[in-house]
Amino acid sequence: MNFNIKIKERIYSIRILEKGKGGISINIEGKSFDFDSVKCSDEKCESISDFGQDQKILLQKELKASIAGIVSEIFVKEGDSIKQGQKILTLLAMKMENEIIAEGNGKIKKILVLPNQTVRENETLIIFV
Repeated sequence: MNFNIKIKERIYSIRILEKGKGGISINIEGKSFDFDSVKCSDEKCESISDFGQDQKILLQKELKASIAGIVSEIFVKEGDSIKQGQKILTLLAMKMENEIIAEGNGKIKKILVLPNQTVRENETLIIFV
């Protein structure tokens, strides 16, 4: 299934493919993410908590900067448990504050950046357990 989605005036190309045993592969702008109903098939992911009876909420093991910028605030510390929707940090980029929010439940293993640190696109900022 292919479709486009518009978010804040930007159009994203998305492709979803079914995989064996109920899994799916989601491709967003050339980046692929593979999932199944029990665990993430990509070794960078892990199942965090139940979502309904057979589904899991997945959280990447690494938080990477989606754009180059400056880390302005960090709202968590190493060892903290986080919940889906919780604010993790703020990244200043292109004169805008970008709040980085947890996509699932998890725990902070290592924070690799400091406030006021400049980061590159795709640089690892935080590692989750």
